Amino acid sequence: MNRTSGRFGGAFESFGHRNYRLLWGGSLLSTTAFMTTFLLVPIVGYEITGSYALSTLAQMGSGLSMFFLGPLGGVIADRYPKKPLVLAGQIFPALLIVATGIMIVTGVITIPLLFLATLLMGFGFALMGPARQAWLGELIPRRLLGNGVALQQMSQNIARVLGPMLGSIAVFFGVSSGALYLSVAGFFLIVVPLTTMLPRTRPPGQEGDQPRRSAFGDLIHGFAYLRSNRRLRLLWLYWMVIVVCGFSVNALTPGIMDREFGRSAQEAFIVFLPFGISSVLISIPLAGLMSGRFAWPLLLIFGLASSVTLWAFAIAPTFETLILLALPVGAATSGVMLINMSLMMTNSRAEYFGRVMSFIMLGYGMQSVMAPVWGGLAEWLGGREALIAVGVVALVATVFTTVGWLRTRHLPLEVGTAAADQEPERARASSPRVTRQPVPAFAAQVAPVVLMGAQKPSAGDGELGRFAAGGD
Repeated sequence: MNRTSGRFGGAFESFGHRNYRLLWGGSLLSTTAFMTTFLLVPIVGYEITGSYALSTLAQMGSGLSMFFLGPLGGVIADRYPKKPLVLAGQIFPALLIVATGIMIVTGVITIPLLFLATLLMGFGFALMGPARQAWLGELIPRRLLGNGVALQQMSQNIARVLGPMLGSIAVFFGVSSGALYLSVAGFFLIVVPLTTMLPRTRPPGQEGDQPRRSAFGDLIHGFAYLRSNRRLRLLWLYWMVIVVCGFSVNALTPGIMDREFGRSAQEAFIVFLPFGISSVLISIPLAGLMSGRFAWPLLLIFGLASSVTLWAFAIAPTFETLILLALPVGAATSGVMLINMSLMMTNSRAEYFGRVMSFIMLGYGMQSVMAPVWGGLAEWLGGREALIAVGVVALVATVFTTVGWLRTRHLPLEVGTAAADQEPERARASSPRVTRQPVPAFAAQVAPVVLMGAQKPSAGDGELGRFAAGGD
């Protein structure tokens, strides 16, 4: 155990590990830079065009690259050391942010150029995102994985505070969007050195003389693993819908500021700030509950709350009311995302972390791809009405997920996952006749010895075999 681990407990136990603190700090700063520029895209787009649809079109670039390249990033993360991937995924976007800021400052920026910038930015994030998240499984004990993922998500929520805070300061002092782009690029002067201090680790699941599949074969195998596990499949489908719905607020708020309240599009940062603050506040208690039995009920409760709060946000009569309602919207949407991601990682085996994370990243890609859809709907119905429609979609998805959970809650946990390690009795029930097998080197480094094999296949493996044979 790390010497300082005793100073931390409960919701912050993962901070007891030096490497986790370094990764978390770098993630916080880089995500703040990404979040600030992500929020700036629809603002700059609306400033250029004055259109819901055209302003959201610029966001579509990052979604396309993340959606199509994200799965490949997961395969790469599972096959190669994470450190070089994360470094490359930090340096390339930093240079791109500088270039975009210069184009905005000089006035040469257009919607096609902004689209191209977000397209390339998504490529860098598709490479770095799965590798950074999967790196957690190699830097902290397996028993802390759920807590580590939750705290990592908390860093993203803190970035959702810092990004709007920087934007609000820029609005107050009259700093242009281009100058703000250039300012956040400086964060990477700290991020890159922090990453270089982390150890170069070996990907799990590569020990022994097992034949190695092609990259495409690994991708297909990873998707088969996700599809064969009913619990993972349910979580992933819900994740895709809830992320798309949650981020619609970012896409539509600049236009709502102008058309509904007569304010500048850049003042959307003032609304995003309480949105981020509540995201952080809700992350702290949730981080300590991710390893317990309350995770699934909390997921569904927060899913329901996300729909209700979106409806309230949509009908806010005044600008001041809109700011106040941003607090529950941020808490609900961030809470459901944090719980969902933590459940997906703790219900996955370590050798699939990169690919599972890349499938999670598809949600971020899809929300940018869907941004023009919400923008077009807002042009047709109005910004408020579009948000009400988003809330209906989120509610329907939550109802279907509730039914799915009730049907899968009694299924045995898959042996070899962090969730099974946390409930050993339930894990053993999935395979009554077990024998001790040699534990891979990765598992020996990051977790107590667990039962990894059985005379009878585990539930997840059995379903994977049936899928390969053509079953569901």
